[in-house]
Amino acid sequence: MAESKTEQAAGQTVGRQELSKRIAKEVKLSQKQASEVLEATLTAIREALQNGDEVRLVGFGSFKVRQSAARKGVNPRDRKPIEVPAKERVRFFPGKELSEAVIKK
Repeated sequence: MAESKTEQAAGQTVGRQELSKRIAKEVKLSQKQASEVLEATLTAIREALQNGDEVRLVGFGSFKVRQSAARKGVNPRDRKPIEVPAKERVRFFPGKELSEAVIKK
């Protein structure tokens, strides 16, 4: 029995080119225009996070910069203890609609 398109696509990685193709199809733009829109969106998100802002896309999720604490770790190669310094990390928190959309029923 043949798999449906959704089942075939499950587990594949979707990159920028594929996203721009999907955007172009959805909003009836050329792929070049869709690619420019995608790049502009990603740049705007990146710049907002660099400025310490939170990016909230209602129904999709939020991107936030969080400070991780310094901690002790173990080098897996030689099992010696190491200090892992504190640093800022980008975190993504999925929104309710996104979470519900990806739940396997």
